[in-house]
Amino acid sequence: MKWAAAVLGCALLLAQARPPLDEATTLYTQGRYAEAAAVLERAIAGHRADRRARLLLAFCRQESGDLESAETVLEETARLEPRWPEARYALARLEFMRGRFVEALANARAARELGEPAARVAHLIGRIEEERGRFEEALASYAEALRSDGAMVDAYAGQASVLFKLGRYPQARRSAENALRYDAGNAEARRILDQATRGGVAVSPNAAAPSAVTFERMSGIDLKLEHYPTPQKLLASTMAGGVAIFDYDNDGRPDIFFTNGAELPSLRKTEPRFWNRLYRNLGGWKFEDVTVQAGLAGEGFSMGAAAADFDNDGWTDLFVAGAGRNLLYRNNHGKFELLYDAVRNEKWSIAGAWIDYDTDGKPDLFVVNYLDWTPAIDLFCGNPAKGIRVYCSPREFGGTANRLYRNLGGGRFADVSEAAGIAGKIGKGMSAAVADYDGDGRPDLFVTNDTQPNFLFRNRGDGRFDEVAMEAGVALNDSGKTLSAMGVDFRDYDNDGRPDLVFTALAGETFPLFRNENGRRFRDVTYPSKVGLPTARRSGWGVALADLNNDGWKDLVTANSHVTDNVELISSAHYKEPNLLLLNRGGVFQPATEFGPPAAHRGLAVADLDGDGRLDVVITVLGEKPELWRNTTSGGAHWIGVRLRGRSVGARVRAGGQWQELGTTGGYASSVSGDAHFGLGAADAADVEVIWPSGKRQSVGAVPAGRIVTVNEPVALAEAGSKQSK
Repeated sequence: MKWAAAVLGCALLLAQARPPLDEATTLYTQGRYAEAAAVLERAIAGHRADRRARLLLAFCRQESGDLESAETVLEETARLEPRWPEARYALARLEFMRGRFVEALANARAARELGEPAARVAHLIGRIEEERGRFEEALASYAEALRSDGAMVDAYAGQASVLFKLGRYPQARRSAENALRYDAGNAEARRILDQATRGGVAVSPNAAAPSAVTFERMSGIDLKLEHYPTPQKLLASTMAGGVAIFDYDNDGRPDIFFTNGAELPSLRKTEPRFWNRLYRNLGGWKFEDVTVQAGLAGEGFSMGAAAADFDNDGWTDLFVAGAGRNLLYRNNHGKFELLYDAVRNEKWSIAGAWIDYDTDGKPDLFVVNYLDWTPAIDLFCGNPAKGIRVYCSPREFGGTANRLYRNLGGGRFADVSEAAGIAGKIGKGMSAAVADYDGDGRPDLFVTNDTQPNFLFRNRGDGRFDEVAMEAGVALNDSGKTLSAMGVDFRDYDNDGRPDLVFTALAGETFPLFRNENGRRFRDVTYPSKVGLPTARRSGWGVALADLNNDGWKDLVTANSHVTDNVELISSAHYKEPNLLLLNRGGVFQPATEFGPPAAHRGLAVADLDGDGRLDVVITVLGEKPELWRNTTSGGAHWIGVRLRGRSVGARVRAGGQWQELGTTGGYASSVSGDAHFGLGAADAADVEVIWPSGKRQSVGAVPAGRIVTVNEPVALAEAGSKQSK
């Protein structure tokens, strides 16, 4: 909907005889909202303004981005003028913009009863119902609007949007064409017409209906994620919860590392309950807390973790990101040494990603930085009049640049952010994922940004990156909007050999899925792939594309919860949510299944924790113990695992027609370093090939189902890489 044009039209109508309103309207039409608001406030205080001045003041607040104040003005106006339909309609529209759908519907209907034009109200109700995911109700409201005004362009465009989301592509095209008949320049209708003409995503002809996935919740880890909530709603408190799965002691069983919070505002781990924790996998779903022995209690308010063998000694090392304190540990045969000066402390780092960007065989470190924020910033966000305080939006704070460290060997790292073209890009990073999306043999980086366009750093091969997210079609969603992008995974969901992108976001934004079309551009297939409908009203953090039923297609699993623990007071969203599973049938996802109780879920990692060939799931929960989900899926589908020994970060592994890229980072602030897992369905074996980061191809041959095959990097290659690094 053309909100700006609608508001401007209202403002021009508001200009009456009284000079203050006339002056304010002129300032408003010039985009000088603060000055216009000042004129109106003086007039209202001096009792020289009528109800239209109050309405224009609300519009000024709205256009300035102060929706809280705008709502307060409109509520007061509606109270003073209870029979004025324009005030009710404006209040309903603002409540819709703020996600307060129940209140918006009530005020929209009240405006209609008071005489607001029926088409206008019906269109607004259609928008509200569409955002709530009530698509049939939305279609009925758009149809009602068109019965009242058969030339209402926005109603046709809204109708087209819903029909596209429902997969009714011919009808969506007709509605979009009707909108364009009345307004050839309508960008929303043009976008939907293009998408609907391209149609849906075809199911692979060889894909059978996926078998159901079942989980059993296991116990054995007593850690409580201490995030230290306070009445001041210090933002770090709601962002904790990274998890890393890696075999720290080389006994063949994946172990689990959890980041943990600290006291606020000091950011200090003043008690053992704030320690980060490492749990050794003893087998049989038994875990032992080895934090003290391993030396991983940590410092500061920790957020995320990324595991990789950065010194190529065969022992997996660990990076821990945090607010005010970043930690890099070297694994010395199961005991970790903190490398104090290896990386910088940042105001707020969320995650890390290991990437051998220069393909020299030594994994380099990318650090994801979030906001220009410290606990000393005690900013009130919410509704002071109602005594409601909420976590501030990231829009209230400045962004920061991410950081890239080149691995020099010997535990030394050099900050190459400026030279690599990373430092000049200011964002609000939440997570990162690594994959060679364009097939040139060099790893690329995708970074989710919160309320800002995402970054896609394309590796040029000369030590520099080009930021190409806009050109590649992944900076924004298909509506051209920035999102609250959170966790991310960068894997081939449709088995065409090219890595695709999926990330979580907040309620009303879906969990967008971008299909890699040709190694250059991505297509937003969130709705055609059937991911859009079940995620439209959910908020997500951790995410993974993983084959949970071993049928050869990667399924989608997410850890869900809103950011704000009292969100129910200000919107129709819910804070605590269950986790979500969408099974993949040949590139199209089946109806979603919820699992687990509603909770404040955050990080998520997937690995075969019990060695039975089925991928299990670990999910962190604010203020509670982690959820350990044992995969108990029946059906007898086959599988293989591929374990690489050597310089493996960024290696690509093919098993039959499937591809996996050996990254270590994914989801939200989380990491998995281990085997490449392939579901085979009914197949008894798969032909395996490894493409090492150097470009060397190594044929493994047919690997029988039910086995983990170890593949060693060719000796000649390893020696050459070692000499080159020296």
